[in-house]
Amino acid sequence: MVELKPFIYIRHGETDWNRAGLFQGRSDIALNENGRRQARAAAFDMKGVRISKVLVSPLQRAVETATLAFPNDLDRVQVEDLLIECDFGSLDGKSIKEAMEDNDITRKEQLADIIPIDGETWSSVRERCNMILERVAGLQTDASVVVLVGHDAIFQGLSEILTGRWCESQHGQPYYFKPGGSGSHITPSKSA
Repeated sequence: MVELKPFIYIRHGETDWNRAGLFQGRSDIALNENGRRQARAAAFDMKGVRISKVLVSPLQRAVETATLAFPNDLDRVQVEDLLIECDFGSLDGKSIKEAMEDNDITRKEQLADIIPIDGETWSSVRERCNMILERVAGLQTDASVVVLVGHDAIFQGLSEILTGRWCESQHGQPYYFKPGGSGSHITPSKSA
């Protein structure tokens, strides 16, 4: 594992598919008005944080979140393909709740076990997350913070690698990942 300093992860703002509880995967769905409001609120939450780089998924919901959250730092925003959402294959556009009921699962992390063969394996997502952590470590400085703007599956992959568990994530909420000797922890950025 690479040596990491703290970094921030922002899950993109809400889309209509999120509101409807659908798998979104690689479908390139735009933010809805609530998602745009969440992205602007993230900008307020990030006031005073010295940013060195903002790495963002290539999907429009993440790019728009980054643009709204960092309007004065657009020169620091860079698309990072590793941050793209998990490919859910034939689950894309289907109800998450119904997929959980159909597969008799009750915990969000069990979704990793039902990704169809035409999607991306969870081990591939975790491999990408390890590459993301290496990329972050290479960009970190003592004076500023690297911010990632992406999707829930990538957030969960990073969380699983760094803390051993999945964590609740809200749209547009900055989360502060603080790796440490006694274990990593994740907190909303306002309490960091």
